[in-house]
Amino acid sequence: MAESLSRRYSDAYKRMFLIPRPDGTITRILPVVFPTAATSTALCYKDSVINHVNRTWARLFLPKSGTKLPILVFVHGGGFVNGGGADPVHQSLCAEAAGRLGVLIVSVNYRLAPENRLPAAYDDVLEALTWVRDGKDEWVRQFGDLSRCVIVGESAGGNIVYHVGLRAADRVDDLKPLIIRGLVLIQPFFGGLTRTASELRLQDDPYLPLHLTELMWNLALPVGSNRNHEYCNSRVGGGSGLLDRVRDLQWRVGVMASDDDPLFDVNVELVKLMERKGVRVTSKIIRGKGVRHGAFITFPPNKNEMFRFVRSLGFFS
Repeated sequence: MAESLSRRYSDAYKRMFLIPRPDGTITRILPVVFPTAATSTALCYKDSVINHVNRTWARLFLPKSGTKLPILVFVHGGGFVNGGGADPVHQSLCAEAAGRLGVLIVSVNYRLAPENRLPAAYDDVLEALTWVRDGKDEWVRQFGDLSRCVIVGESAGGNIVYHVGLRAADRVDDLKPLIIRGLVLIQPFFGGLTRTASELRLQDDPYLPLHLTELMWNLALPVGSNRNHEYCNSRVGGGSGLLDRVRDLQWRVGVMASDDDPLFDVNVELVKLMERKGVRVTSKIIRGKGVRHGAFITFPPNKNEMFRFVRSLGFFS
């Protein structure tokens, strides 16, 4: 059994372009890019440092507009261990979203696990919100409308947005004049010790097999924790009490899920949890279309569906 698990984990590392080191850290074959200085290009995007010590930064995307724009804070996926705003997929998504939604996008590059296990990523994105609030970047000061902010995350980014949203809801006065209108979770990455029907049905999924999710949680959760930790299992203890704050603030929460994704059942359960708590949640469930995990950020028809969904939530009107 141990040998079989070792083989599966070895395969999972290869799938994610990671090499484990004896000290518990990892080598990323697809490196995380950190800018030494903010740079501007004709494509209207630039990089700006958030925290020099933690080496966190943001890639900002600005559509050509002379008006104040809503602010969309974007949090990338990658299982908490990979990815960033400089990745071609996330770069392309954010550039397209800025133009089509008419928003200033702040794509946050948070610290990755296992070198920085959760809640480091939550801390970094919450710090990014205060960085936006304080207008630390000239584009935010000149073009950002602090009264219209939405936080959007995909996969692990959706998990981060959920937990950061709970924290932000508990300190809305501290974040003023930044006003958060709501959250959007695209196929958010959650789990638990008990395997769901969709996880078992799709355990050998070509994009997100079960042994890959196991490895990512093992690398991301605090040392000694299991998948029933609240960071992984949103339903533990009946759900966070801070959902009451989200409800009272009347934030709108959008969740996109598809039944060809192993995470489908945990996404549906998350929506049900928020509904029971009285949160204004709107879900978009894609069924029977072969929409796998990550499809909303990679394939044009699915991206179009995502943009329509985000626009329909009314954050920017």
